[in-house]
Amino acid sequence: MKHAYLIIAHGELPVLETLLSMLDDERNDVYLHVDKRAHDLFSRISFFKMKKAGFYILQNPVKVFWGDISQVKVEYLLFQAAFLNGPYAYYHLLSGVDLPIQRQDYIHAFFQENGGKEFVGFWQDEALRRDLDRKISRYYLFTERVKGGNTFLHSASSFSRNIVLSLQKISWYRRYHELEFKKGPNWVSVTQAFVEYLIERRNFVLKRFRYTLCPDEIFLQTILWNSPFRFNLYSKEETDDSSMRKIDWERGRPYVWQNTDYEELVGSDMLFARKFSSANRKLIDKIQKHYSE
Repeated sequence: MKHAYLIIAHGELPVLETLLSMLDDERNDVYLHVDKRAHDLFSRISFFKMKKAGFYILQNPVKVFWGDISQVKVEYLLFQAAFLNGPYAYYHLLSGVDLPIQRQDYIHAFFQENGGKEFVGFWQDEALRRDLDRKISRYYLFTERVKGGNTFLHSASSFSRNIVLSLQKISWYRRYHELEFKKGPNWVSVTQAFVEYLIERRNFVLKRFRYTLCPDEIFLQTILWNSPFRFNLYSKEETDDSSMRKIDWERGRPYVWQNTDYEELVGSDMLFARKFSSANRKLIDKIQKHYSE
């Protein structure tokens, strides 16, 4: 079966075009969501043509806000759009500033060899577990205004959100934990069977995580962990190995790969890397040339 690539983008046209070019293989279909506010990017990428892969741009995009339930809604839009055209061997969720760091033949052979495994990362250390508990145990209001936007609305919503959080803290209020919650990177590679399972639980997810901070890093890991698919995880130990993504959280949040990092990237056994910037165009061009030969 073919593979489905689900891409969430809001800028960085040169990186996105390189990503699409590197995925242009007859064994792939590509589904792209461009943030509703990114009018120029949507207009320009609409002219992009794939020679071999199927290419589908979601025509009714939504505004995506950091830390907000809109992140989860976009992922569901992509999963559902691809699922309707499936079945697929794997669904790969990428951002528009990711790139593959292996050739297509290698990627397809890898997933064929590991067929049925779920490539999902989990953050395990104690500090991140405390952060998870904080985000799922209280109601967070106005998450769409946590970052940026109108200054007055941002200030007013922050004040209101902090008041509500303070009341919850002093009253020792905690939301009911009906599941064992888990957290990790939202960039994953998952099977047809798990995507079907995830879609079936869409209504529960959108209701339970509506007032959760950064639910895109929690909902999929939680649904998987509380399901039989938990036993199909490729790795439960290392975050990078679990999702086969090379992401550096030590030098950045995450680190943006520089022109000097080429040897580190091509020496990795991971399948994908993030994140890239058009400011380092030399690196992007070298990556594309190396893995497209």
